[in-house]
Amino acid sequence: MNDLFSEIENIFQSRSLAIFGVSRKGGLGNLLLQGFIDQGFPKMFIVNPKITESNVEIMGMPVFSDLKSIGEPIDLVICSTHPKFVQDIIIECGENGVKTVIIFSSGFGEKSEEGKKTEKELVKIARKYQMRLIGPNCMGLYCPSSKLSFFPGLPTESGSLGLISQSGSIANIMAFISVLKGIYFSKAISYGNGIDLGFNDFLEYLGDDPNTNIIACYMEGTNDGRRFIELVKKIIKNKPIIIWKAGVTPAGSKAAKSHTGSICGNNDLWNTVFDQYGVIRVYNMEEMMSMIQAFINPIPVRNCRVAILSGPGGPAVSSADACEMNNLKLAELTDETNLKLRELLPKFGSSISNPVDLSLQGSLDPMLEKRAYEVVGMDSNVDMILIWLTMLNRYKDLIKLQEKISKPIVIVSAIDMNISPESFTGTMKRAFVPIKVKKVPTVIKNMNQKGISIHPNENLAAKALYNIYQFYNKSKKSTSLY
Repeated sequence: MNDLFSEIENIFQSRSLAIFGVSRKGGLGNLLLQGFIDQGFPKMFIVNPKITESNVEIMGMPVFSDLKSIGEPIDLVICSTHPKFVQDIIIECGENGVKTVIIFSSGFGEKSEEGKKTEKELVKIARKYQMRLIGPNCMGLYCPSSKLSFFPGLPTESGSLGLISQSGSIANIMAFISVLKGIYFSKAISYGNGIDLGFNDFLEYLGDDPNTNIIACYMEGTNDGRRFIELVKKIIKNKPIIIWKAGVTPAGSKAAKSHTGSICGNNDLWNTVFDQYGVIRVYNMEEMMSMIQAFINPIPVRNCRVAILSGPGGPAVSSADACEMNNLKLAELTDETNLKLRELLPKFGSSISNPVDLSLQGSLDPMLEKRAYEVVGMDSNVDMILIWLTMLNRYKDLIKLQEKISKPIVIVSAIDMNISPESFTGTMKRAFVPIKVKKVPTVIKNMNQKGISIHPNENLAAKALYNIYQFYNKSKKSTSLY
């Protein structure tokens, strides 16, 4: 492990913090403080120069007029004040031995040229006192294991997903919606303008972090493309990297410049880099969550011959299109498999060729459906499986199947599992017994850990399979662009 890893790891293991910007009236500083309270962070202090009287508390935390009055070392400072106060706060932090400052405040380089000059001055001050800065214009750090947080109500359970986000709102949204999919974080980083510690620093850190198995990123640009490529080449051999690269159009690029001050670069060049080194590129939140699910525990695979099973006929055809458009090959089922399917499936309304159409009758018969999955899954010509379901309900059969075959399985569930079934009619409830909503995250978590992922449509399911294939075959063979 290098010095950068140790430096960032020490930030994540901070044991004392002070927050500037908490007030009696409430505000964003109070919101950030509540996040740390919810996680149970061990030692917190509020610094508010306007409150000079002693023994004052806000939200149950002691208030001091300055850092020196606290009387003990502070590892981490959160700055959530008007930008005009930030420079003086950074100087005060340096004079009191603070190691790291997270600058939540915005209104710097993303706003004006004068703001860029101020950012350079902040970095100069930090260098003088050997401090590190995260931000400005960011949410900061979330790490359940060390009880760091950037918003109230975040899960306290740790997972294997590491997130780097230039956008604070994207980081927040992902932290909350991931829970619905049973996905939890090792660390999440919102770094904003990145005037000191930036994207590449955190990418290098998560690449070496033993608690992170998947790296997901939202980025608008980077100031060191060559270092980015070298890091990707190294990390991708062991960990999948999923990147939502925004600012791909003139309008998006202009928005990114005013959002975080980023220069987005040429989109074709980004595509070339991602394709060359096996980075998984996504274009929205839905796609990001699908790919993360697929890589919680991806099953190694050498070929990309896929079998499709569906109750409805139309989705079977659409799934075949999706597989071919994502460079997958439809598996040629063996004669033995065809014979077993012919004996198993109804004579009318079904199809034994790939894609396998179970027919409406088949999809309503749990034993028939289970047996069809087993027959196709055991086929030696099948490397991976795509199953299109109206509703995921008999998930235990799929987990048992996976224990037998150990192949990548993706599920398309037409009805969102997180939707309450209360509006269904009695007939619908009898035909498709839904999973209780409160159990859904645990069910999805268990399936993901077995190498089974669930997707909202066949295109994302097929893309997930192709990316798993690419990860185990292409990312290990990457060569340099230079």
